[in-house]
Amino acid sequence: MKSKHFFWGALFITLGVLTLLNNFYYLNFSWDDLWKFWPVVLVLWGLAIVVKNVYFKGLLAGASGLLLAFVIFATFKAGTDIFADNFNWDSKDFNISIDNSNNYKSYSEAYDPSIKEAKFHFESGAGSFVIRDTTSDLIAAKTNGIDYDFIVRKNIDEHNVNILLTGQEHHFRFRHGKLRNKAEVSLNTNPVWNLDLEIGAASADFDLHQYKTQRIDVSMGAASLKLKLGDNVDESRVNIEGGASSIEVYVPENAGCDIRTDIALSSKSFSEFNRLSDDHYQTSNFDNAKNKIYLNIQTGVSSVKVVRTSY
Repeated sequence: MKSKHFFWGALFITLGVLTLLNNFYYLNFSWDDLWKFWPVVLVLWGLAIVVKNVYFKGLLAGASGLLLAFVIFATFKAGTDIFADNFNWDSKDFNISIDNSNNYKSYSEAYDPSIKEAKFHFESGAGSFVIRDTTSDLIAAKTNGIDYDFIVRKNIDEHNVNILLTGQEHHFRFRHGKLRNKAEVSLNTNPVWNLDLEIGAASADFDLHQYKTQRIDVSMGAASLKLKLGDNVDESRVNIEGGASSIEVYVPENAGCDIRTDIALSSKSFSEFNRLSDDHYQTSNFDNAKNKIYLNIQTGVSSVKVVRTSY
């Protein structure tokens, strides 16, 4: 039997057993820490490639499949176990409105023209999260049915502002069979933004092409990510780290883009890019482009696509 059969067999059996047990029992464990061990899967895969003995190849492949199943389950469990019974804003710092009839909560922070640079740190688990559109405020957010205890804080230092939106509690909430946690965020286009986006088992649609984004860091577990980048600054650096993920990145065709990858067992499609080496790709206009995007992608079992487009 081929080693890949051991891998997929161990993956699906373990994942199925864990999910089945979770349906009948509460599996109490530090799942939010376990998913961080996903790089060990890469180590086991590497050993399986190097080792010549068929028996040990199968053993390592099976072990990597088993561990990956735990990582995928832990990512989902850590993400979906973080829902509490309310959604709290820090009312001392932010403008808040609540529509109880539609289960909406809205938040906004007024824009100050003296703010030249802003950082937004978003951290959440499972759900559907969107960044798109513009606002005359510095930042505006609308939540629909989020049962997640968030902390929101800001820190202003001269002409810079840091905004943190992060969650705390650990409970699981569904409505009508669907995950009910959603958040839509809009940003002001005037400041230069640095974004730190951490999501778990989530669907994320981040349309950032209208913003001045200097640095974007995206960290995710078993997630689906659609990311649109712009060319509104001379140089933009984007780092994406994912586990078992589907990743689509859209870059403006007028910008020069440089891609560095560390991708294991993933399918990748880099349309209209020149391949410089196994893990290095670049657009033909990179050297002469006024605006440059440096894209670094590190993933496990994922589908990765980068497309040049016009907006």
